[in-house]
Amino acid sequence: MPAPTVHGFAEKVALVVNGSDGIGRAAALQLALQGCYVIVSYEKTSENQVNALEELKSLGTLASAFQFSDPKSLINEINNLFGRLDLLINCVSAGADAQIQIETITIEALEIMKFRPKPSIVNVLSENQPVYFYQQLPNNFRQNCVVAKAKKSPLEHELFSLNNFDDVARVILFFLSSEAKALNNQVLFTD
Repeated sequence: MPAPTVHGFAEKVALVVNGSDGIGRAAALQLALQGCYVIVSYEKTSENQVNALEELKSLGTLASAFQFSDPKSLINEINNLFGRLDLLINCVSAGADAQIQIETITIEALEIMKFRPKPSIVNVLSENQPVYFYQQLPNNFRQNCVVAKAKKSPLEHELFSLNNFDDVARVILFFLSSEAKALNNQVLFTD
């Protein structure tokens, strides 16, 4: 699998929903290091996760973190800051209804994504959640899905630890990259 280039992500605006831990945090870090403006949203988070998000911002990356209670206010905040959204990564919460969570944020994000040249969405689900794609996207959108096995790191409070999160984050970046432009409504199961 070819590695995406920095230029492919430079100055794109990316939202990582529920990106305060695990796969979402790894994807946010990878996107920020590739030159994206990254917004990490979270509903509830522990003090360790907040510290990790602050550490992400302190690395000199282009990242912001927002706690949100409803998708409409989150998308309005992104629209006020950037006026656009290019990439959406829906990291569905464990135990959440994947369909409702994906639909809710995607519907709100469509308004600021629909005029972008190559908007992309990646839904990240755990192996116990059913695969779901939002069906009413305009033709210029790409939407793919990653189903990841839930593996907890023994050092989950650390920003960098040994786990499969970085591998899944690289798959997410591949789906978002121009190298995957022919892939749409594809599902990849990771180990």
